[in-house]
Amino acid sequence: MSAGKLKDLMPRRPRYYDDLPGNLRDKLAKVYQTLQDVPYINKQPFDKWQERFCYSPEPEREIAIWEWLAKEYEEQTAEVKNQREKNRIFKRLLSKSVDYEPLGVRKLPE
Repeated sequence: MSAGKLKDLMPRRPRYYDDLPGNLRDKLAKVYQTLQDVPYINKQPFDKWQERFCYSPEPEREIAIWEWLAKEYEEQTAEVKNQREKNRIFKRLLSKSVDYEPLGVRKLPE
């Protein structure tokens, strides 16, 4: 079965917001700016990337996690020049924040 056909069979997630409130968009813009050198983030323009948060029933919670991730990333990569090492740091931080629920990034690390 092709990936396109499989995607058509998957249930659609509900969209909770047409657009995020301005204060949440502002927070996401800061996160996006901080993480702009991370391939996972910069593959999409900001508007497309932030749209995924419209599908979260708790965007404030998810954005708080991303704010934590961006802050930690910024601190841990401040002296790092090698992009591959920065990518490893990002992946490690991301794995700390992932809860293996269907919605992905869902918890603040301890």
